[in-house]
Amino acid sequence: MAHTMNINFLIFIGFALIFQLIMGANDGGTLLGSIVSSNFIHPIFAVIILFIGMFLAPFIFGTAIVKTLGTKILPLEYMNMQLLYGTIISTIIWVIIAQKIKYPVSISYAFVGALIGGGIATRFADKINRPEVYKIFGALIISILISFAAGFLLIKLINLLLHKAAPRTSMYFKILQVFTSVLLVMGYGANDAEKTLSLIYMAAYVTHTNIAANAKDPWIILALAAIFVVGTLLFGENVATTAGFRIMRSKPKQTFFAQLITSVTVLSFARIGLPISSTETLNMGLIGIGAGEKPYSVRWNVVKNLLFVWIITIPASILLSYVITLILEKMF
Repeated sequence: MAHTMNINFLIFIGFALIFQLIMGANDGGTLLGSIVSSNFIHPIFAVIILFIGMFLAPFIFGTAIVKTLGTKILPLEYMNMQLLYGTIISTIIWVIIAQKIKYPVSISYAFVGALIGGGIATRFADKINRPEVYKIFGALIISILISFAAGFLLIKLINLLLHKAAPRTSMYFKILQVFTSVLLVMGYGANDAEKTLSLIYMAAYVTHTNIAANAKDPWIILALAAIFVVGTLLFGENVATTAGFRIMRSKPKQTFFAQLITSVTVLSFARIGLPISSTETLNMGLIGIGAGEKPYSVRWNVVKNLLFVWIITIPASILLSYVITLILEKMF
């Protein structure tokens, strides 16, 4: 079959760009909130870090996540546009709902759940790779447990080692935070951000077009990085507030270790091709650090609401995508 770009692919690209804009509002807000929370990195510099990191990450750390999301849950030959539209539309709807209640939702959870729900709604439900699905869900859960435990234990150890350190050590942590902020964004770009790349890659295959068939197309990655930043700047304020300030008032030391833990965790999972949530990993790292250092500093009512939103995300996105995909299957 000839490789051409058709109207269906162009329409889907429009949905993918909207999806990327919303990712910027949700996840970009969390990243930005973490970077500027200690009042050392200027917001303009933080936005520059966000853009450059998002662009470079796929080239430096690879696109294994694109392969996992695009081929391992449901093989490409069994995908159709109804499934892809159902996945992207249901994920967008769920994220908008979370935005309305001003809590960062895990787009990774929502996306994986939506992809599975859409797959169940098609006639290829029996082709879903269940062991891979279990592996992905396991990674999503294990990653936040690792982050919480690492934050709790690490801050205990650091406080024990630095209990006689002079107050000026705070400035050292502020300087070090510049480097962990870059790593944090790179981790996101190598893991979470590749959801949109996987959507475009899958749509290119399904619609038989050679446009965007390469997961490392620099122009597409550049455009997605730019749109992500625009979404962050226009709509990310509420989520940035939650990540940066509403969980707890973060000091440079706390922010540095939360970013370090998140970066190492997310990049490690990205290298083995397992999608996890940078936003959840970061937030749980902060909560672990707060619980290990000053439990009363953590706003546990905010944590409780965050956990509730995270827990219901997977079943809600599966159901939402199932219904939307089923309707699209009947219509087309």
